[in-house]
Amino acid sequence: MLTNLDEYNNPLLYDDENEQYTEDVSFLLTEAAHKSGIILDLACGTGRATIPLAQAGHSLIGVDIHPPMLQEAQKKA
Repeated sequence: MLTNLDEYNNPLLYDDENEQYTEDVSFLLTEAAHKSGIILDLACGTGRATIPLAQAGHSLIGVDIHPPMLQEAQKKA
């Protein structure tokens, strides 16, 4: 039985399904440009938003309860 959480055990599938969605990243980059301090990214997943924010020079802490997602984020970073 596939539960809502099962899809997060496969980070490559997650990335394939979500790579087209970028509106939130553009919004976050715009908002972060007007702020200072560390950004806490809860449920950071594979770093889809976390990595672009870090590349833009922001300090971040990414948190996720799914180890495979964090492992993929570390590979991508």
